[in-house]
Amino acid sequence: MANKGLKFGVYTEMNCMPGVSTSDSVWDVMGHIEQCDRLGYDVYMAIEHHFFPTFGQSSNPLALFSAAAQRTKTIRMRTLCHTLPLHNPTVLAGEIATADVLTGGRLDLGFGRGHAWLYKMAGIPYEESQPRYEEAQDILIKALTQDSFSHHGMMYTLDDVSVFPRPVQNPMPVYLTGTSGRSFHVAAERGWGISVGGPAPYPIFAKPMAEYRQACAKFGTKPVVSYIQPVHIAPTEDEAHAQARLAGPYFYHQIAKPILSVDQKGDRDRLLASGYGFYASEAMNQMLNLTYDDIIGQDMLWVGTPAQIAARVADFLGREELDEFAIQALPRGPQGGITLEQHRRTQELFATQVLPGFK
Repeated sequence: MANKGLKFGVYTEMNCMPGVSTSDSVWDVMGHIEQCDRLGYDVYMAIEHHFFPTFGQSSNPLALFSAAAQRTKTIRMRTLCHTLPLHNPTVLAGEIATADVLTGGRLDLGFGRGHAWLYKMAGIPYEESQPRYEEAQDILIKALTQDSFSHHGMMYTLDDVSVFPRPVQNPMPVYLTGTSGRSFHVAAERGWGISVGGPAPYPIFAKPMAEYRQACAKFGTKPVVSYIQPVHIAPTEDEAHAQARLAGPYFYHQIAKPILSVDQKGDRDRLLASGYGFYASEAMNQMLNLTYDDIIGQDMLWVGTPAQIAARVADFLGREELDEFAIQALPRGPQGGITLEQHRRTQELFATQVLPGFK
């Protein structure tokens, strides 16, 4: 059963597909956020991602959210996730605090290590990702909740540091992302939420979600679970499948392309030792060849009418107790994606014809 007060959101990776200008794709998302605010969604989420635009060109979600806040009224905004090892945490803390001020306290935080393919481009060794990630969490929380703090760790030595401006919220809501039980154990211990799903199929997350809830019970904290599901909705079933039959595989093939930049064989031992074994496997490579039937059969994309999607949501909520359910709409693109109007229609049909049945 779903938790009482279930919230609904929208998630984007800011995919910029071939044939769409990078600036147009940014303004597309700005319009999406404005539409979601008008439609009554609770939260809009954007990944932080660099270097590979077809997967996502969301290189500065805090700037995006700060601008969107001036055009919206109530919707909250969340980065899923800040790729902490790529940042100096004290500098990032000041940027987060500024965005919290500019959004009027409507900002949620998401922490994660990010994809392995980011590290070579950023000039950071795989081996530093985990210690940087864990230490950055500690520093960020201190910086955002304490007027002055010190920290002596493996990567950073800090004494009597103060970050300005001060955030509106204290504490700020935090969500961890990923697939590992270790990460979600930390979230449970610290009383943070988790956000899972997205392009990856549900079975990957079923066990980590269960482990997170068990850890919350152990630590006496309240589990907060947000789940993201790619969907495509149209007024008729035939129309929905006709559009998604090309756009679904196009989406998955494009977002899998960054794996080709990883030396999976040469760096296999380093990837495994750094907790990035997934990127040494063939899992992402297989996405390059997914067919539409594969995608539908593995529930990686829900396609149908509003009534059919509502039934899928109800069935899922019968299996998983969630605090938040979010959709991810397919991206537009002239070489295989949907149109901008079709993208926004999915958001509108979900909000007006699916969401009310669960409020």
